[in-house]
Amino acid sequence: MKANCILKILVILLFMFNFNYLHASPLEGSWSDETYIDNNEIPYSIFSIKLKIEENDKVHGELCSIIHYGNKIDCPILFSSTLIDNKIKVPFDSNFGGTNGLAVITLQGNNLSWDLIKAPKGEYYFVKKALLLPEKTNNKK
Repeated sequence: MKANCILKILVILLFMFNFNYLHASPLEGSWSDETYIDNNEIPYSIFSIKLKIEENDKVHGELCSIIHYGNKIDCPILFSSTLIDNKIKVPFDSNFGGTNGLAVITLQGNNLSWDLIKAPKGEYYFVKKALLLPEKTNNKK
């Protein structure tokens, strides 16, 4: 009887700790980083990332880099990858001809960090490092 009670408690604890992992809803969102220079009201650059992370840690995303006050727009760049240890390796090509770039996106709480590991060969317009903040969503129905 005592062993049966302990077994029930263990099953309940196991269920409680694994419930969120087993039934996690997909993570979807948009993050961005804006850079302003010379006290200008218009951002010099905007870098954004959209992600959808499925339950099996498959990631689908979109990169967008807009610089020189909107004169260079390198987007949309779609990618698919896998989330491993809160990191997403992102192989990508630039819309300006740069190929075989590699970056790592790291989930840091509500924010994302972007590290360009290997610059694309050729022309591209992506920052080397960025800390992206979640974009506010409009919840009107």
